[in-house]
Amino acid sequence: MAADEQGRRGSRAGVGTPSEAAATMVAAPSTVTRKMAVTAGTGAATFLITNALKQPVTTSITLSILIGGITLLVRFLVDFEQRLAVVEASSRSGQVRMERLVGDAFAKINDATRLFGSIEASAVQTDLVTQFVQHSTEISPDSPPLIYNFVRTQIRDMSDFIKEMAEGGDVTYYGEDRDWLLGLTRHVCESIDAISLASVDGGLWRSEFGQRYLDAQRQAVEENEARIRRIFIVDDRRDLAHPDMQRACRQQEEFGIQVRVLDRERTPPVLRPQVVDFIVFDGVLSYETTPASSLVNDAMPVIAETRLVLRTPRVMERVQVFRALWAAAYPIDEEERPQ
Repeated sequence: MAADEQGRRGSRAGVGTPSEAAATMVAAPSTVTRKMAVTAGTGAATFLITNALKQPVTTSITLSILIGGITLLVRFLVDFEQRLAVVEASSRSGQVRMERLVGDAFAKINDATRLFGSIEASAVQTDLVTQFVQHSTEISPDSPPLIYNFVRTQIRDMSDFIKEMAEGGDVTYYGEDRDWLLGLTRHVCESIDAISLASVDGGLWRSEFGQRYLDAQRQAVEENEARIRRIFIVDDRRDLAHPDMQRACRQQEEFGIQVRVLDRERTPPVLRPQVVDFIVFDGVLSYETTPASSLVNDAMPVIAETRLVLRTPRVMERVQVFRALWAAAYPIDEEERPQ
């Protein structure tokens, strides 16, 4: 009895984990034989006790059958209660898992619906976003590792870029970026106000990229009717007479770009710390470059980083600086220009 009671306690302790209890039920051997043995033993013990007490044989047999039957019934009730608890626990666990699965499925559906609604309400064309997502799914982990990792990095960088642009922050590219400059120039709607430093531009206008950039400005003037103004700032007045400077100014004026020049000596002292290479597009975005320091005096300038600034106070500050410099600058053919 003690061993049987200990077994029942062990069974009850295992009910806490439905899967373990269910596994125990499946793996445990049949207990019918043991129940019958216990019942018979209980009945025999009752018969011996009553017979020792000089009870009638009929009474001893009746009590033995009654007590043995009660013992058997109690055993079956205990086992039934244990199995019922296991079934309820398993059902409860299954219901929780089902509810979790259904909840996760509906959450994913809600997220997808919300995302699709945001795409529909976005100012960006829906078909462009759809194409981007569709094309992204065509790159699978089964692709060559080089392609898969490269595409994943590009998608992450593009996601970060769009996030910063949407939040109106700053976006930085370490090095010289060309796609941003050409893209902004081709899509400008109203105006481009540019500061060109000789220390940064170097031989830009003679390079292949400089010609592409110049052609994009020409198209912005002719097709978008944008107003483009550029100030060339030089360190020495004698640089204004350099053939490259003369050629760059003449070519840009032929394309409808308003050009003025300014040497640093004529720059208002209060503005000199703010004279950096920047371009303001439509008065809402500032494209800024930072040159890297060079150990060789005659080395071509190298761009350390390129930054897109969308913060309104910073952009307005650039707009004010450009206006003041434009007022101080003068056309390259002006008589006041040093010879």
